[in-house]
Amino acid sequence: MSNQGTDCFLELLIAAAESLMQTKTQKELVSFLKQQKNINEIAPGTAGFDIGNMPWDTNSLTEDVLFMLRVTDKAQHHNTWNQLGYEPQAHIVIPWLEQFAEMLKKIALYSI
Repeated sequence: MSNQGTDCFLELLIAAAESLMQTKTQKELVSFLKQQKNINEIAPGTAGFDIGNMPWDTNSLTEDVLFMLRVTDKAQHHNTWNQLGYEPQAHIVIPWLEQFAEMLKKIALYSI
């Protein structure tokens, strides 16, 4: 992802998450995304993360993965995009969000 792509990806996830009810562990996941966005703003090109490095809590893993899947789904809708102040390029952003959802689903499978 480019620097702008990373920003857009994270902004969409953050905007989508903020409109959903969140538990303490889910707030920590969103906070992690915000930290990555801040890192990319301060030092472009340095933000990135391994999905396994997100602050998952084993006690609520399935619930939190399902939350992140809802976030990813909501991030693909234009009502979330309207919060950004610019129009993301769907042909670029949607595949990233879909791939992120696939990675989340793999975590959910391992937690069962």
